[in-house]
Amino acid sequence: MVILALLFALSVWTIVNIDRPIAIWMRAFPEELSALANHITRLGAGVEVLVGSGALLILLAFLPRARLRRRIVVGANAVVAAAAFIFLSVAGGGLAALITKYSIGRARPGVSQGEYPLDFQVFALNPDYAAFPSGHATTAGAMAMALALVFPRFRSIFISIGILISLSRQLVGVHWPSDTVMGWAVGVGFTLWLAHVFARRRLLFVYSADGTLRPRLAGMPLVSLLLRNARKTTTPG
Repeated sequence: MVILALLFALSVWTIVNIDRPIAIWMRAFPEELSALANHITRLGAGVEVLVGSGALLILLAFLPRARLRRRIVVGANAVVAAAAFIFLSVAGGGLAALITKYSIGRARPGVSQGEYPLDFQVFALNPDYAAFPSGHATTAGAMAMALALVFPRFRSIFISIGILISLSRQLVGVHWPSDTVMGWAVGVGFTLWLAHVFARRRLLFVYSADGTLRPRLAGMPLVSLLLRNARKTTTPG
């Protein structure tokens, strides 16, 4: 909640001080780089993560657990929990952003050519007035945080990619900077809340002695654990 509050305060400060000059400056963004920015920003839709985690959940749902050794079942359950956590983080964060942005009704930069960052039409239910918070930035924040929590060894990579996706929303001219800051806050905040829900049920995460959140598997890649357990069951003796 503290992180969410700080990011909300930052987004308000950004609305007042940064949104207009950045939006005007972005009019001069080189067209040669627009294609690259569009490729990057598409990752913020979260389709790959949702489809991948959803397919994994469906696949493991049909796993014949009664016929398998306990080690494999434990590994499979861990993968299921991780896939469910990632899927729910991205889907839940995206839904929260969708409801919020259409309720607030903030105009996108293109409506006023970047001149009026305080143009709002509450409950307009119009895509042109659905800028705050950015849905792509929310999804990017949720994906980055979820993957960073499940695979802490690679957290710097996931966080960097998430920030790059969020920044691309300015590069393609469809969001103000404050939209992406708040979108990131919603995605990260929702994912952290969900991680604590899982931890209280000892699903995927646990609390350390100092109260911090950590993976139950101490950072071991989940798929590697599953494969290792499978090899153990097939080794003679």
